Amino acid sequence: MSGPATAAPAGCLVRAPREDAALRLFCFHHAGGGASFYAPWPARVAPGVDVLPVQLPGRESRFRERRFQDAGTLAEALADELAPWLDRPYAVYGHSMGALIGFAVAAARMRAGGRAPLALYVGAYAAPHLTPPLPPADRYGDADLARLLVDIGGLDPQFLGRDDWLRALLPIVRDDLRICASHREAGLPDPDDAEQRLPLDIRAFAGADDALVDPDAVHAWERYARDFRLTTVPGGHFFPREAPEPFFEELNRSLAGLLTEARRAPA
Repeated sequence: MSGPATAAPAGCLVRAPREDAALRLFCFHHAGGGASFYAPWPARVAPGVDVLPVQLPGRESRFRERRFQDAGTLAEALADELAPWLDRPYAVYGHSMGALIGFAVAAARMRAGGRAPLALYVGAYAAPHLTPPLPPADRYGDADLARLLVDIGGLDPQFLGRDDWLRALLPIVRDDLRICASHREAGLPDPDDAEQRLPLDIRAFAGADDALVDPDAVHAWERYARDFRLTTVPGGHFFPREAPEPFFEELNRSLAGLLTEARRAPA
């Protein structure tokens, strides 16, 4: 579905938001990935939802920009940059590392007095108080790190022999692993402190065959939620790509409820 857009934004949004959309869905990508992960989503999500992939610095269209290495600094920068488009009903989806970033961005905006998302969707990632599912940045050499990415479905095996390509990719992955490891210093709410808990509805997804993150670790996001629901779907760590039909069926069922709420919300 297409419609009129605002003036094209600079920086993290790959395209301008639509003015006619009832609900904006800001999407944050996984470690080593980019906003192109969400390229198929506009054709799959419910009409009325404007899918807005967020491109982190240092990859794809922003490959010349300096990459971040800690979640807190990155979240504050993204929250400031996205602020002009968080003035109407919106939701957040983050996949793997993107779940941590999306949560941190939402928390930063809410601490600043901004509008809360109608829902935070987290996919294939352990709750922030747990040990990050991905290894520390310097635990593995290049060959072993590349093999790990292949094993979880994040890298096509054909690239294992492409040293030139891996030399470009793996530094990005290592910086993203540093972001994941910085979760305790990211300024996130303490789930054991009732005064810090944010009024967030969290909808979590776990892949039934995910070799990296099990459903129990995803279920632990419940400690951060006002209202929580976990759905286990077919597929591995990248289930939106591996088994899209069951995932999008569940996502669209949830988004339909948010659309109703968004259309009733004051401007």
